Amino acid sequence: MGGVVWLPRFIDKARAQRAGTLGTYLFGQSPVDDQMLEAAGLSYRRFMAIVDAHGTDDVAVLGEIEAQRPGATERLREWSAIMPKKRAAHMAILDLDDGYRTAWFASPARRVGNALFAPVAGLLRKTWPVKL
Repeated sequence: MGGVVWLPRFIDKARAQRAGTLGTYLFGQSPVDDQMLEAAGLSYRRFMAIVDAHGTDDVAVLGEIEAQRPGATERLREWSAIMPKKRAAHMAILDLDDGYRTAWFASPARRVGNALFAPVAGLLRKTWPVKL
């Protein structure tokens, strides 16, 4: 969205966090989330307030980020250009989990990964609190 690769997923995670439907996803414990907010010049609390204020209008979220932090859109685009390369393994795991990789092992790997990640996510949530 607007050249910012992580923003749609992060907005969805913010809404799920607020609704209590986050499941095994992480919000506030993800280094990718941290890096995106750092590039935007926002805190988790400020990002959540922007998402809350704009309901389902994701484009308005990006517009509000830019309004509050002039130059943020360009910084986020620059970050988006390098993030997938710097986080290639992370992105590959997310693609597999989200069903974008269709290799013969994808379905079993997804089940194993989810079974292993659920306890890890639970432990992270207990030991690394959300940064709100």
